[in-house]
Amino acid sequence: MDTNKKIQTLINDQENYNELSESELKTYEILDGSLKKGSEKGFSLGFSIHIIKKIEAKKQRRFNIKLYALFSVILLMSFAFLITFFNQDQFLMMSSLFLEYKFIVLFLLLAVILIQLSSRFMISKELKD
Repeated sequence: MDTNKKIQTLINDQENYNELSESELKTYEILDGSLKKGSEKGFSLGFSIHIIKKIEAKKQRRFNIKLYALFSVILLMSFAFLITFFNQDQFLMMSSLFLEYKFIVLFLLLAVILIQLSSRFMISKELKD
């Protein structure tokens, strides 16, 4: 715990200037022990941090959903535009181009899916910690 390091640093600094008495050392140990335990009647010391992380994750999810919805609408409009204004020759040319570069397109699609899945797993691990 970070408090233990701070206490040890304080003790080392204090010992450089003068010797600590036994009662002061016991006081530091009692303080360190009570900080590690937490409160029995109330919430733990990390409770507020845990709640703040959950709220931030929920806000981030809402923002992501809005962003994905916007991207989906733009994609749907683009697809409708392509269907409306392209003729059969242009579709044949695009399909042959897609078939020529299908592995690159599939690789990029797979990369995007893997990035999304890994980010979800990382977020779920952060919330569990």
